[in-house]
Amino acid sequence: MRTNSGAIWAAIIALFLGVAVVTQFRSQDVYSRSLNLETPSSLTTLIANLSETNNELRTEISDLRRDVADAQDSVSSGKGSLTEGERQIAQLRVFSAQSAVAGPGIAIKIDGVFDERALSDLVNELRNAGAEAISVNEVRVGPQSYFTGAADRSIAVDGHQVRGPWMVRAVGAPDVVYVAMTRTGGIIGQFELIYRSTRFAVSKETSLDLPALAAASR
Repeated sequence: MRTNSGAIWAAIIALFLGVAVVTQFRSQDVYSRSLNLETPSSLTTLIANLSETNNELRTEISDLRRDVADAQDSVSSGKGSLTEGERQIAQLRVFSAQSAVAGPGIAIKIDGVFDERALSDLVNELRNAGAEAISVNEVRVGPQSYFTGAADRSIAVDGHQVRGPWMVRAVGAPDVVYVAMTRTGGIIGQFELIYRSTRFAVSKETSLDLPALAAASR
Protein backbone atom coordinates (compact mmCIF):
# COMPACT_ATOMS: atom_id res chain seq x y z
CA MET A 1 0.00 0.00 0.00
CA ARG A 2 2.90 2.34 0.70
CA THR A 3 4.22 2.03 -2.83
CA ASN A 4 0.71 2.50 -4.22
CA SER A 5 0.33 5.65 -2.09
CA GLY A 6 3.36 7.24 -3.71
CA ALA A 7 2.21 6.18 -7.15
CA ILE A 8 -1.22 7.73 -6.58
CA TRP A 9 0.37 11.00 -5.47
CA ALA A 10 2.54 10.98 -8.59
CA ALA A 11 -0.58 10.50 -10.71
CA ILE A 12 -2.30 13.44 -9.00
CA ILE A 13 0.67 15.73 -9.61
CA ALA A 14 0.99 14.56 -13.21
CA LEU A 15 -2.69 15.37 -13.77
CA PHE A 16 -2.17 18.86 -12.35
CA LEU A 17 0.91 19.35 -14.51
CA GLY A 18 -0.91 18.28 -17.65
CA VAL A 19 -3.82 20.62 -16.99
CA ALA A 20 -1.47 23.53 -16.25
CA VAL A 21 0.50 23.05 -19.46
CA VAL A 22 -2.59 22.67 -21.63
CA THR A 23 -4.45 25.64 -20.16
CA GLN A 24 -1.41 27.89 -20.56
CA PHE A 25 -1.81 27.56 -24.33
CA ARG A 26 -5.58 27.10 -24.65
CA SER A 27 -6.87 29.87 -22.38
CA GLN A 28 -5.64 32.75 -24.54
CA ASP A 29 -8.26 32.53 -27.30
CA VAL A 30 -10.65 34.96 -25.62
CA TYR A 31 -7.88 37.54 -25.35
CA SER A 32 -6.89 37.29 -29.00
CA ARG A 33 -10.51 37.79 -30.05
CA SER A 34 -10.86 40.96 -28.00
CA LEU A 35 -7.58 42.73 -28.81
CA ASN A 36 -9.07 44.84 -31.59
CA LEU A 37 -11.72 46.10 -29.16
CA GLU A 38 -9.23 47.40 -26.62
CA THR A 39 -8.05 50.94 -25.98
CA PRO A 40 -4.29 51.62 -25.66
CA SER A 41 -4.53 51.98 -21.86
CA SER A 42 -6.53 48.78 -21.42
CA LEU A 43 -4.10 46.93 -23.70
CA THR A 44 -1.27 47.95 -21.37
CA THR A 45 -3.19 46.54 -18.42
CA LEU A 46 -4.03 43.36 -20.33
CA ILE A 47 -0.40 42.75 -21.30
CA ALA A 48 0.70 43.23 -17.69
CA ASN A 49 -1.95 40.80 -16.45
CA LEU A 50 -1.07 38.19 -19.05
CA SER A 51 2.60 38.47 -18.16
CA GLU A 52 1.76 38.00 -14.49
CA THR A 53 -0.43 34.98 -15.26
CA ASN A 54 2.27 33.36 -17.40
CA ASN A 55 4.85 33.88 -14.66
CA GLU A 56 2.53 32.29 -12.12
CA LEU A 57 1.94 29.30 -14.42
CA ARG A 58 5.68 28.83 -14.96
CA THR A 59 6.20 28.83 -11.19
CA GLU A 60 3.34 26.37 -10.71
CA ILE A 61 4.72 24.02 -13.36
CA SER A 62 8.16 24.16 -11.75
CA ASP A 63 6.67 23.37 -8.34
CA LEU A 64 4.62 20.50 -9.75
CA ARG A 65 7.65 18.99 -11.46
CA ARG A 66 9.50 19.09 -8.16
CA ASP A 67 6.53 17.41 -6.45
CA VAL A 68 6.52 14.70 -9.13
CA ALA A 69 10.18 14.00 -8.39
CA ASP A 70 9.41 13.85 -4.65
CA ALA A 71 6.52 11.48 -5.29
CA GLN A 72 8.74 9.23 -7.40
CA ASP A 73 11.28 9.16 -4.57
CA SER A 74 8.43 8.19 -2.24
CA VAL A 75 7.54 5.29 -4.51
CA SER A 76 11.14 4.10 -4.54
CA SER A 77 11.61 4.36 -0.77
CA GLY A 78 8.21 2.91 0.14
CA LYS A 79 7.19 5.88 2.27
CA GLY A 80 3.54 6.66 2.99
CA SER A 81 0.66 5.26 4.98
CA LEU A 82 -2.80 3.78 4.50
CA THR A 83 -4.45 7.01 5.64
CA GLU A 84 -2.36 9.13 3.28
CA GLY A 85 -3.09 6.75 0.41
CA GLU A 86 -6.83 6.96 1.04
CA ARG A 87 -6.64 10.77 1.11
CA GLN A 88 -4.74 10.79 -2.16
CA ILE A 89 -7.26 8.47 -3.79
CA ALA A 90 -10.10 10.78 -2.72
CA GLN A 91 -8.18 13.78 -4.04
CA LEU A 92 -7.52 12.08 -7.36
CA ARG A 93 -11.22 11.29 -7.71
CA VAL A 94 -12.05 14.97 -7.19
CA PHE A 95 -9.47 16.17 -9.72
CA SER A 96 -10.62 13.63 -12.32
CA ALA A 97 -14.28 14.56 -11.61
CA GLN A 98 -15.12 10.97 -10.66
CA SER A 99 -16.75 11.99 -7.37
CA ALA A 100 -19.26 14.65 -6.35
CA VAL A 101 -17.83 17.69 -4.56
CA ALA A 102 -19.21 20.13 -1.99
CA GLY A 103 -17.58 23.30 -0.73
CA PRO A 104 -17.28 27.08 -1.06
CA GLY A 105 -16.43 28.77 -4.34
CA ILE A 106 -17.94 31.09 -6.91
CA ALA A 107 -20.83 31.07 -9.37
CA ILE A 108 -20.88 32.85 -12.73
CA LYS A 109 -24.25 33.44 -14.39
CA ILE A 110 -24.09 34.07 -18.14
CA ASP A 111 -27.31 35.45 -19.63
CA GLY A 112 -27.21 36.12 -23.36
CA VAL A 113 -25.10 35.17 -26.37
CA PHE A 114 -22.17 32.87 -25.56
CA ASP A 115 -20.36 30.07 -27.38
CA GLU A 116 -18.33 26.92 -26.83
CA ARG A 117 -14.94 28.61 -27.36
CA ALA A 118 -15.73 31.18 -24.70
CA LEU A 119 -16.92 28.47 -22.31
CA SER A 120 -13.68 26.55 -22.84
CA ASP A 121 -11.72 29.74 -22.13
CA LEU A 122 -13.70 30.35 -18.94
CA VAL A 123 -13.18 26.80 -17.65
CA ASN A 124 -9.44 27.00 -18.33
CA GLU A 125 -9.20 30.37 -16.59
CA LEU A 126 -11.03 28.97 -13.55
CA ARG A 127 -8.54 26.11 -13.41
CA ASN A 128 -5.66 28.57 -13.65
CA ALA A 129 -7.19 30.47 -10.73
CA GLY A 130 -7.15 27.34 -8.56
CA ALA A 131 -10.67 25.94 -8.94
CA GLU A 132 -10.74 22.34 -7.73
CA ALA A 133 -13.98 21.35 -9.46
CA ILE A 134 -16.21 22.97 -12.08
CA SER A 135 -19.71 22.40 -13.44
CA VAL A 136 -21.83 24.04 -16.14
CA ASN A 137 -25.50 24.05 -15.17
CA GLU A 138 -25.78 20.51 -13.81
CA VAL A 139 -22.99 18.94 -15.86
CA ARG A 140 -19.58 18.34 -14.26
CA VAL A 141 -16.49 19.32 -16.24
CA GLY A 142 -13.53 16.95 -16.19
CA PRO A 143 -9.87 17.30 -17.27
CA GLN A 144 -10.66 15.95 -20.75
CA SER A 145 -14.09 17.53 -21.23
CA TYR A 146 -14.88 19.01 -24.63
CA PHE A 147 -17.33 21.73 -25.69
CA THR A 148 -19.36 21.94 -28.89
CA GLY A 149 -21.95 24.37 -30.20
CA ALA A 150 -25.30 23.90 -31.91
CA ALA A 151 -27.42 25.85 -34.38
CA ASP A 152 -29.89 26.80 -31.63
CA ARG A 153 -27.03 28.50 -29.74
CA SER A 154 -26.97 25.86 -27.01
CA ILE A 155 -23.64 24.39 -25.87
CA ALA A 156 -22.82 20.74 -25.25
CA VAL A 157 -20.41 19.57 -22.55
CA ASP A 158 -19.12 16.09 -23.40
CA GLY A 159 -22.18 15.70 -25.60
CA HIS A 160 -24.64 16.79 -22.88
CA GLN A 161 -26.64 19.80 -24.05
CA VAL A 162 -26.82 22.79 -21.70
CA ARG A 163 -28.90 25.86 -22.54
CA GLY A 164 -28.55 29.44 -21.42
CA PRO A 165 -28.67 31.24 -19.19
CA TRP A 166 -25.63 29.25 -18.11
CA MET A 167 -24.53 28.89 -14.51
CA VAL A 168 -20.86 27.99 -14.13
CA ARG A 169 -19.96 26.88 -10.60
CA ALA A 170 -16.42 26.40 -9.32
CA VAL A 171 -15.36 24.99 -5.97
CA GLY A 172 -12.24 26.67 -4.64
CA ALA A 173 -11.05 29.56 -2.45
CA PRO A 174 -13.85 32.11 -3.10
CA ASP A 175 -11.78 35.26 -2.58
CA VAL A 176 -8.92 34.09 -4.80
CA VAL A 177 -11.05 32.78 -7.67
CA TYR A 178 -13.42 35.78 -7.53
CA VAL A 179 -10.57 38.27 -7.83
CA ALA A 180 -9.01 36.29 -10.69
CA MET A 181 -12.28 36.39 -12.63
CA THR A 182 -13.23 40.02 -12.02
CA ARG A 183 -9.88 41.84 -12.00
CA THR A 184 -9.25 44.63 -14.49
CA GLY A 185 -8.27 43.14 -17.83
CA GLY A 186 -9.44 39.71 -16.66
CA ILE A 187 -11.56 37.23 -18.54
CA ILE A 188 -14.95 38.60 -17.47
CA GLY A 189 -13.91 42.06 -18.64
CA GLN A 190 -12.83 40.57 -21.97
CA PHE A 191 -16.15 38.77 -22.32
CA GLU A 192 -17.99 42.03 -21.71
CA LEU A 193 -16.09 43.55 -24.65
CA ILE A 194 -16.83 40.65 -26.98
CA TYR A 195 -20.42 39.91 -25.93
CA ARG A 196 -21.76 43.39 -25.29
CA SER A 197 -25.40 42.36 -24.93
CA THR A 198 -24.64 39.49 -22.55
CA ARG A 199 -24.83 39.90 -18.79
CA PHE A 200 -22.16 38.31 -16.56
CA ALA A 201 -22.78 38.07 -12.81
CA VAL A 202 -20.05 36.68 -10.55
CA SER A 203 -20.83 35.84 -6.92
CA LYS A 204 -19.02 34.23 -4.00
CA GLU A 205 -20.78 31.16 -2.63
CA THR A 206 -20.39 29.63 0.84
CA SER A 207 -21.66 26.22 -0.27
CA LEU A 208 -21.76 24.57 -3.69
CA ASP A 209 -22.71 21.00 -4.60
CA LEU A 210 -21.25 19.68 -7.85
CA PRO A 211 -22.16 16.28 -9.30
CA ALA A 212 -19.70 13.67 -10.49
CA LEU A 213 -18.74 13.46 -14.15
CA ALA A 214 -21.49 11.91 -16.29
CA ALA A 215 -20.70 9.43 -19.04
CA ALA A 216 -19.93 11.21 -22.30
CA SER A 217 -22.81 11.31 -24.77
CA ARG A 218 -21.80 10.61 -28.37
